[in-house]
Amino acid sequence: MPDANGNVGTTDKDLYELLDQLQATIEQAKSVPFSDNCLVDRADALYWIKQIRASFPSEVKQAKWIVEQNRQVVASARQKAESILRESEQRQAIMVDEHQITLLAKEQGDQILADANQQSEQIYARSLDYARKRLKEVENELTDMLVRIQKDLKELK
Repeated sequence: MPDANGNVGTTDKDLYELLDQLQATIEQAKSVPFSDNCLVDRADALYWIKQIRASFPSEVKQAKWIVEQNRQVVASARQKAESILRESEQRQAIMVDEHQITLLAKEQGDQILADANQQSEQIYARSLDYARKRLKEVENELTDMLVRIQKDLKELK
């Protein structure tokens, strides 16, 4: 519920606390006699729904931030690999006469680039998996809470 100034510290409350507040509002609603309905204070219910919606973006933003950070890591790894490859090519030009060294430098450059690409793909895949898991957890919790709310509403009837 809002304080005397109408403010709620959403930074201190997580999504679960907000859903608990909405559930408490519904649980404390008065039953309508001879009916399966109850009277819920519309302003309270809408207030808690608004707070819940306001807390979703942080989870979504966090998942997007993780994906973006991993993209930056991938880009950095690719730049580093390209830099190493360019350096290898410069060395190769200097050592053209030494055929064996030239072949070894090219192989190492290719291996470094392949390793960097593989590592960047693994990081990207793990970040997507992490984001999916977090969003699935939020979905499961919301589903559980919705089931509890519906059950509680039926019990109130």
